[in-house]
Amino acid sequence: MVNASPVQITVLRGRDDECRAVRSLLDGVTGGGGALLVHGEPGSGRSALVAHAHRYAEGCAVLAGAGLVEEAALPYAGLQRLLDPVLDRATALPSHQRHLLRRALDGDGCPADRQLALSMAVLGLLAAAARDRPLLATMDDVDRGDRQTAQVLAFVARRLRHLPIAVLLTADVTTTVDGIPALRLRPLNEGESVAVLTDRLPERPAAPVAAALAAICGGNPQALVDVAEVLSPGQGRGEEPLPTTPPADGALGRAYRARLDRLPPDTRRMLLLAALDEDGGTATLVRAAAAAGTAVEALAPAEVAGLVRVEPRGVRFPQPLARAMVAAIARANGCSP
Repeated sequence: MVNASPVQITVLRGRDDECRAVRSLLDGVTGGGGALLVHGEPGSGRSALVAHAHRYAEGCAVLAGAGLVEEAALPYAGLQRLLDPVLDRATALPSHQRHLLRRALDGDGCPADRQLALSMAVLGLLAAAARDRPLLATMDDVDRGDRQTAQVLAFVARRLRHLPIAVLLTADVTTTVDGIPALRLRPLNEGESVAVLTDRLPERPAAPVAAALAAICGGNPQALVDVAEVLSPGQGRGEEPLPTTPPADGALGRAYRARLDRLPPDTRRMLLLAALDEDGGTATLVRAAAAAGTAVEALAPAEVAGLVRVEPRGVRFPQPLARAMVAAIARANGCSP
């Protein structure tokens, strides 16, 4: 089931091309299916694009799932939630595929030499579910859930050419899936950012205020929404000081906090130190790391996650907003440089 946002704003500012790509995927589904992987930073609008697909999929059956960190260690947990509404169609499968599928979704796993048969069973189940009308299957944050679900969905997504099935996956910018078209969500420009703010505020902000907030938020739609939610009327008119970062307790802050929570403790500590270090030089960070009982090498998992790049001259955050959010979280936790 897809739950609507309490704020009913269905126009996705700055995402015309992306919405067009989703609609094109769905428009062509009756003549042969396809898949799309949407990449983006936290808050870039991946989930909003999935919601757009659900709204546009009139006449299609819709299966909607999301990768959950809490279930990442449970093989096929994401697949079980996604397929549950159509499991009654499993009677159309050969008995050996039906048995494999039931075992996997019941938590009994799947032997390595039966992975192909299981993946074919999932493809067959979706084909059976799409027999009466086209089918849209979406998995938001596929990278956050269990690895086995992601592998099966990637297999299925590469085999839809002759089936009335569309698969839409979303993931962070470090996730790649061979053989599936990918679309990366870019930051909004200033005009698009101002439009997001105007949509959310009771009155249009003063032009200098809007420009400043657009810069603070780095073109990130969720950051703009979070700032709009805490902006006072005086700030909107330029009569009071503006925030310097999106709020640490907003939706984007919570998303970054969740990313930090998935990192080892020493990595989190080093990442917070790096975000708070105004100098940014290696020597300064090495001293801070030693004082905290860790080392710069602890940043390796954060580098793999795409949060930072460790270079000879220092630690760099590829996304300035990521640094601002990590620093805001650090300050909210009482950390200091």
